Amino acid sequence: MRIEIQAKGMPALKELREHARHRLQFALGRFAHGVGTVRVHLADVNGPRGGSDKLCRIVVQMKKHSRVVIQELGQDMQQVIDRVADRVHQNVSRQLGRMHRVQRLALAMPPDAV
Repeated sequence: MRIEIQAKGMPALKELREHARHRLQFALGRFAHGVGTVRVHLADVNGPRGGSDKLCRIVVQMKKHSRVVIQELGQDMQQVIDRVADRVHQNVSRQLGRMHRVQRLALAMPPDAV
């Protein structure tokens, strides 16, 4: 599993990158067999004007040609990263569960049924 992090206009960039990497490794570590690349995009949408403008978008490219995309907005980037990491964990788990069920069904079908 490879994690790529892009960030624009964020203070304390090094700490945010480390936080995002740590949270994603924790959230997706057990799914590393099914995850290819994780792309993280961090941005301050409104700049210095403030408000709920911290954007975190995560795109998980699965090894079986599917993709999970989650994004959140909020006021505190670390909290936004935490929420997105939790949602990514849930969605990747669901996606891999579906793929596993389909594989089991395909193996269980008699050869003449196809």
